[in-house]
Amino acid sequence: MPSSIAAKGRAGQMVADLDMDASGGEGWGEDAELHLDEDGFMDAQEGLGDEGAIGKEEGEGWDVEEDLDLPPELDVPSVGGGGAEGEGFFVPPTKGTSPTQMWCNNSQLAVDHILAGSFETAMRLLHDQVGVVQFGPYKQLFMQNLSRGRTCYLGLPSLPYLHSYPLRNWKDSGAKGGLPAVGLRLSDLISRLQQGYQLTTAGRFEEAVDRFRAILLSVPLLVVDNKQEIAEAQQLITICKEYIIGLTMETERKKLPKDTLDQQKRLCEMAAYFTHCSLQPVHMVLVLRTALNLFFKLRNFKTAAGFARRLLELGPKPEVAQQTRKILAACEKSLTDAHQLNYDPHNPFDICAASFTPLYRGRPVEKCPLSGACYCPKYKGEVCRVTQVSCKPL
Repeated sequence: MPSSIAAKGRAGQMVADLDMDASGGEGWGEDAELHLDEDGFMDAQEGLGDEGAIGKEEGEGWDVEEDLDLPPELDVPSVGGGGAEGEGFFVPPTKGTSPTQMWCNNSQLAVDHILAGSFETAMRLLHDQVGVVQFGPYKQLFMQNLSRGRTCYLGLPSLPYLHSYPLRNWKDSGAKGGLPAVGLRLSDLISRLQQGYQLTTAGRFEEAVDRFRAILLSVPLLVVDNKQEIAEAQQLITICKEYIIGLTMETERKKLPKDTLDQQKRLCEMAAYFTHCSLQPVHMVLVLRTALNLFFKLRNFKTAAGFARRLLELGPKPEVAQQTRKILAACEKSLTDAHQLNYDPHNPFDICAASFTPLYRGRPVEKCPLSGACYCPKYKGEVCRVTQVSCKPL
């Protein structure tokens, strides 16, 4: 029946004209024959044979190469707890954070970064905080502070020295909250201030300026603990700034010629400006005496009388006070000024640290971010004459 149905139509032309009882040739293989036992059963696994077992092993068609040559740097020995001797390898512990790196992470003070040896970040902090742009004068201070950042000790003979890192907050620092011990203190700078005073009294102005400048540059490297120390540090900067401006101006004044009237007037102006610097009484007495003599010689008796009164208020030595009273009596006979100068003692002013001219109230002023020294607007962006390291950016 199926053969007759399949033979009908065009589909019959595509049907194989073979006898259904014909046996398959050798190409069909043994799978075409099912061998049964006497009872009509057989084990399915036995029917597959050794070569027909599924999942037992890979055939030749996969051809996976197991012997692959690897580069020597990738030839890592196998890790095994129970292998033969020498098969395993040592895994070092993870490297921790060094104390100096923790100092940099825990602090925004430039001195802590200097003590850690991170000069680059320390310079960046000084630039951002106080406008430092010239770091040459800071080189010696950096090296001095770095030498105090660690100590060395010998563990065993013939072994390298070991380092320890002193902390200023060792009582409550914990594992990662340490901060370095700072050797420079505010009291040290105050004691150095006395040396600057002594050099000023002795008339060694250039040496005194160098001493005051070194103190001023050291103030940003202090670590202060309370508001009182902050106020004292700011006061220390102001004192150094006033002395540097005054002594520098006096040094320049002595270099100027005094042949013409205009030159003499300029000398008197600079001497008068010096009297408005905040100096110690012992030094202000010397400054006022100089200004008094110059103005008396220029016949500006009214202004000279004002210097004489200020000098007597300071309580100078008896011989100085006696001479000052005589000059004051002479000035009071004719309280006039023979020449007009660029100086008004009754109008408060700041001294331009570059041009040594008065900057009266109400005029535009530029200030150094570190020292607070005042300048005319045309000097904005230039390095401060007082600190020689900082400037206000344009």
